[in-house]
Amino acid sequence: MVNEPTASSPEEAFIKAVERSRGVTAAGLSRRARSVGTLSLLDWLGCAVAGGNTPEARQTFQALAPGVGDAAVAGTGLSVGWRDAVVLNGVQGHALDFDDMLPAMSGHPSAAVLPALVTLGADLGATVEDVVLALAAGVEFGAWVARYVMPGHYDDGWHGTGTVGTLAAAAGVARLLGLSRDQWVTALDLAATQASGLRELFGTAGKPLHAANAAQAGALAGRMAAAGAHSGGRGILGPKGFIAIHGGDPASVQAPDTAWAIEGMLYKTYASCFMTQASVDAALRLRAAGITPEQVKAITLTVSPKLRDVCAIAVPRTGLDAKFSLQATTALALGGHDMAAESTYHPDKLTGGAYRSLLSRITLQYAQELAGKEASIVLEARLSSGHTVVHRVDRGRPVEDQDVLRGTLTDKFTALVGPVLGEGRTAALAQLAGDGGTPAAVLLAASAPAQETDDRPATAGMAQRID
Repeated sequence: MVNEPTASSPEEAFIKAVERSRGVTAAGLSRRARSVGTLSLLDWLGCAVAGGNTPEARQTFQALAPGVGDAAVAGTGLSVGWRDAVVLNGVQGHALDFDDMLPAMSGHPSAAVLPALVTLGADLGATVEDVVLALAAGVEFGAWVARYVMPGHYDDGWHGTGTVGTLAAAAGVARLLGLSRDQWVTALDLAATQASGLRELFGTAGKPLHAANAAQAGALAGRMAAAGAHSGGRGILGPKGFIAIHGGDPASVQAPDTAWAIEGMLYKTYASCFMTQASVDAALRLRAAGITPEQVKAITLTVSPKLRDVCAIAVPRTGLDAKFSLQATTALALGGHDMAAESTYHPDKLTGGAYRSLLSRITLQYAQELAGKEASIVLEARLSSGHTVVHRVDRGRPVEDQDVLRGTLTDKFTALVGPVLGEGRTAALAQLAGDGGTPAAVLLAASAPAQETDDRPATAGMAQRID
């Protein structure tokens, strides 16, 4: 049980942050926050369904070797134990690296939080609205904690999705379970001691594992708190607690802001690192103007110095490498590839002569004035004609028009889920995800393919293993 805070103390600020997240209601959230939460669920679900047919999903399933249970795995028709389902849903949701992100967390909130909420929510009889409210609560607390460890935490090599995301998942689960204040504190303590995730593993199977581990650790923490576990109440603010050991100052924490953190969510339109989205946009502007790779003498991409060790792989050797390469994504986009299609990142696409020639003409330049603007880029293309074309793109601002955003994300969802479920069932699933009254169990059931097919190796392999 946490001690009662004194006036204006860090403990008081912490409790206010807990109570703000714990008190999330439909009436209390802004209309925009509710809309963004619902769209984040749609976006994550599309990624999870499509992510079921990835090597990472198959490898995780093989490693878990789960038995039959009552918890559904999105897009597969399989039912396993709840922890295995959370892990599998977590890996699938982030395997394509196509899910949302929140600058305030330096990570991917939905990938870390929703696998726990949807999986546990289905068992609890929760609805889509319940899940969305719990997501908003989790994101709110995660963003509050991140304020006191970022950007140093990220710069030191930690991946916010795996670390702060674990706390966000625990907060979301605590909201879903209706825990008391003291139980919330316990859940957050138990989540903090499990939080992990190294940026060194970007571009590998470790990255989606960060999201999966955050979700299952947060879920376990919440369930343990509900079962009566105690933790001491110092896991966040203590001298050896989360904030302190990750470079923050617990004494500096303040009460949360009045704006809802979830409103700052950003969404990808291309299946690559979020910090490459602007470079793809800029390359597509060149292409829209009729500029071809053959006309380009050289391209210089000016970006934040922070991207040097995030997405600057000069010569990608794998599809995952390409997703974390400003140079490769620019070359592929200007070359006319569909940057939202997973097939674009197949290693075969990285061996063509035209692609490799263009790649060799793209260089990076780091500008201190772009520090803190990691989603921005300046592309300068010097053409063989002697002309120079410059495009400046900033992808760090949320889309204000929710109708436009809904249309964009629905199209993305259709492209991801359509090959798995077919046109009619994909449209029906999108409608269910947008209806607050839809039970989470119904949503997961509707994401299952009608039957196993040879072109669904992940599902077929998983089903065979369970049998």
